[in-house]
Amino acid sequence: TACGDDDYYYPSVKLEFVTVKAGADGLIQSLLPDKGELLTVAKDRTGSTISPNSARRVISNYEVNPEDATAVIYSLQSVVTPEPKGADDPALKYDPVDVTSIWLGRDYLNMILNVKININSGKQHVFGMIEESVEAEGDETVVTLSLFHDANGDEENYNRRAYISVPLTKYVDEENPHQTIRIKFKYHTTDKSGEVVESSKYCDPGFEYVPGVN
Repeated sequence: TACGDDDYYYPSVKLEFVTVKAGADGLIQSLLPDKGELLTVAKDRTGSTISPNSARRVISNYEVNPEDATAVIYSLQSVVTPEPKGADDPALKYDPVDVTSIWLGRDYLNMILNVKININSGKQHVFGMIEESVEAEGDETVVTLSLFHDANGDEENYNRRAYISVPLTKYVDEENPHQTIRIKFKYHTTDKSGEVVESSKYCDPGFEYVPGVN
């Protein structure tokens, strides 16, 4: 027998970068998608806690109930949120990565990276964001960022994803809060011969960040 379209209910489950906020007890009370309105957390099936009255950037698998603007959280995964810093560290590292995807969302530059690791070494990779320059060009502010990656000497024999979400609100001009800010992003990767090279793929034209819009 054939099944009609109304025989099953498919919940609106999403897997996205979001911002979650906790109450005084550290339990997650709300979830803010990059696109959409604030949702009250009806149930967090992970039972996670973060610092009381704080917010955290995460990847979440969650279901939305549009009738009452609530969400049920099924999974949470931490995201690295490096604050851009000046390039004055004498021990800067530029170990290679591959960029799987990169986009703007809710005042963040989000990216999914592919990183080579040795799953048996237990070595920790460290990520950061280097602020190379902030310049005025016409009506825009142009920010050039580059990825800091210290693989800690890890061997490259297994692929693993890393999730990065760079906060951009520090570049907002309070006197001109809706000014376009152009974000240019550099990183190091390997070419076809296996040599580590700097990529400026995301510098021309870069990403147009308009505060409060994307």
